[in-house]
Amino acid sequence: MGETPRRIHLVRHAESVWNSVRRVQGNSCCAGLSPRGIEQARMLGRRLGAMKFDAVFCSDIERAVRTARLALGEDCPIEFSHELREIAFGTWEGKLVSELEEEFPGAMERWFREPSSVNIDGAEPFMEFHARVAREMDRIIGSTSGDLLIISHGGVICAWLTSLLGMHPDRIWSFSLPNTSVTTIMLEFRPRMRLFGDASHLDAATLGFDGMPSGVK
Repeated sequence: MGETPRRIHLVRHAESVWNSVRRVQGNSCCAGLSPRGIEQARMLGRRLGAMKFDAVFCSDIERAVRTARLALGEDCPIEFSHELREIAFGTWEGKLVSELEEEFPGAMERWFREPSSVNIDGAEPFMEFHARVAREMDRIIGSTSGDLLIISHGGVICAWLTSLLGMHPDRIWSFSLPNTSVTTIMLEFRPRMRLFGDASHLDAATLGFDGMPSGVK
């Protein structure tokens, strides 16, 4: 109780070209940031410049890496982690959401209601993804001290939140996070949410689309 509380700042990457047209990304590395995403990352940088953190971790997928470098600069020390990647969507990756709804009627709705019940060819099983995220976050927090900045993906952040808050993994889409939003968890006598999905550093023109659960984005 007497220890200084730690702050874990979780940031979703900036908007990618695929985000902007609602194309499923998952672990795909071929989708760069959109023009709006580049501006989001720069605006995020101004916000991060006023924040305190002792170490930075980031997914090694390009859209997250580019977000981190635009926001923090090329010289900022960052540990890139393969384990902070978004869930791999197998044969769904690269397809528009509208195409999937037509090709697999009802599958998208099941994914948002009960993702553990959906089997996608070539995809990472949902429960394995959930366990991967929790394991990596435990590793990062356990091997560091002080406040952390973690730049990753919507699905990764939401998966950890369900784990942290004792929610069933299938409740992952109870959360919706705008691109470059900041979520802050305080680690004290128990984890406490201080800030959730905050995108106040963006204006109306740069906020982008925020109506879809983050996992396919």
